[in-house]
Amino acid sequence: MDIILDKVKRLPNDPGVYIMKDKDENVIYVGKAKNLKKRVSQYFLRKQEHIKVRNMVKNVVDFDFFIVNDEVEALALENNLIKKYKPYYNILLKDSKTYAYIKINLKEDYPRFEISRRLNKNDKYFGPYMAGVTAKDVLSIIDYAFLLRKCKLPLAENKAPIKPCLFKEMHMCSAPCAKLISKADYNKIVDEAIKFLKGDTKQVESILCQKMEIASKNENFETALILRDRLKMLEKLKSRVITSLGSLVDYDVFNLVTSGEFSAVCVLVIRGGKLQGVQTFDILNYLDENEAYTQFIMQYYNAHPLIVDEIIMPKMDTKEIELFLSDKSKKKITVTKPIIDSVKYKLLEMAEKNARMHIEKNLEKNIKHVNASIGAIKQLQKDLVLKHEPKRIECYDISHTHGTFTVASMVVLMNGEKAPKMYRKFKIETVDFIDDFASMREVLTRRMEKLNSEDISFSSMPDLIVIDGGKGQLSIAQEVMEKYHFTNNLISLAKREEEVFKPNESRPYILKKGSYSLRLIQLARDEAHRFAITFNRQLRAKGMYRGGLESITGVGPVTRRALLSRFKTIENIKNASLEELENTKGVSKKTAKAIFDRFRSGK
Repeated sequence: MDIILDKVKRLPNDPGVYIMKDKDENVIYVGKAKNLKKRVSQYFLRKQEHIKVRNMVKNVVDFDFFIVNDEVEALALENNLIKKYKPYYNILLKDSKTYAYIKINLKEDYPRFEISRRLNKNDKYFGPYMAGVTAKDVLSIIDYAFLLRKCKLPLAENKAPIKPCLFKEMHMCSAPCAKLISKADYNKIVDEAIKFLKGDTKQVESILCQKMEIASKNENFETALILRDRLKMLEKLKSRVITSLGSLVDYDVFNLVTSGEFSAVCVLVIRGGKLQGVQTFDILNYLDENEAYTQFIMQYYNAHPLIVDEIIMPKMDTKEIELFLSDKSKKKITVTKPIIDSVKYKLLEMAEKNARMHIEKNLEKNIKHVNASIGAIKQLQKDLVLKHEPKRIECYDISHTHGTFTVASMVVLMNGEKAPKMYRKFKIETVDFIDDFASMREVLTRRMEKLNSEDISFSSMPDLIVIDGGKGQLSIAQEVMEKYHFTNNLISLAKREEEVFKPNESRPYILKKGSYSLRLIQLARDEAHRFAITFNRQLRAKGMYRGGLESITGVGPVTRRALLSRFKTIENIKNASLEELENTKGVSKKTAKAIFDRFRSGK
């Protein structure tokens, strides 16, 4: 602690970002500050009332910091570092459901509307659509109300006209492909459709009613029924109008509520003066409420397009958020804290009620989730007498087909939950026969060699390594990890009796069946097994493993073993000269020539 306090005293008074590290140099918290010295010193020179802050500070062994020019740069850097390190004590949004949007590229000669979940800077977006009305429903209203094209044909002024398609005959397209409408007139229709998407439904309702009456008079009852359904959908959209707003406004409203143990953020999505939908997110960790709002909003808009001009939230310290989001969206964004009893304040109250109801409704599920994740970590530490909480667990498994196509998997659990983006798979290069011990030695060596790499999957030291197997596999793992001075927890899980072995202990640990601690390591083991088998099957299906060795005439298991014994890796075999291959014991000149020709010709 004396070293940290000395470092705190030497901090500058500049704006910046700080990252807190534990004893294994894992990043456990990222924060921003207007004044680095003042902010960081608060953690170590004041008594902390917040239990989560006390727990974080207790685990801090060192910290780094970065000086920036202003608070906006600090916010951007903090956001990037949280995405990179996923620290335990920061708010981390799971990949939420990606709602569909309606998009249009107004730079096209004859733009068209389509549904999209992927976002890019060139298009204009409308939505999201949720709670009973989908983007597909809204697009179908546009299709019947406006004569806009549906096809993806490249259209331009200099393109020769072509014969119009069936949509023209169905009176659902103005046929710009056939030059039956000018660009200016087409764009007027686009403008009317955009007005509808922004909340003006009067013209669309009138158009659909007229078309339905015409279809009925012409005894085209099928079309009339479709138009009736579109009008019903339009009524759904109209019913969501918040009358007190009185105008076609777009807002995103955020409110965070905590019950002490559990917290949630509710987001009201208001488009065109209508309550388009409500999203509620569970929040497990936050140290400071102001930072919680900032981090949540930054992560939220990483996944959602910034359509609105105004964001409503109950916090005043919003200047840097405004500046950052305005720069990100290339338009002016206002973050508002509304006055009490105003219409906007009532929206905040609505969000608060939804967040509280979400916490109450999901209380039992949240308790179960915490017990199965954070609680399981604490229980596993106690049951196996581990040195510290295994917040980052890595599990390894080997898979092969009769000694060929040997692969390994590495899966990662963070804070008791699967972290699929950190999973990694390996082709075993130095073993060409059934030897799980040698394969495990290779994969763990390759993993530890990448410890300081830029790949986030390898750059952090695991708190616990789980090996799928018994004492033999554990001994190999211990041998490798001691070479790299790994002093954290290491165990193996033998599947038959679900026995847990620890290094230098002869008797296994038997965890209670159905316990959260056993389920946690079973989850890691089962994920590693699934991931390895899937990779093995993929390679067999492609018929491309071992760089082509198995498909070369004359190269069987004995020859492959001889080659690997001398050259150690497939890459070395590929780069070997013909003379080196011919001089390999157990490899005939004919086979050597076949190997050389395969790798040099690329056939």
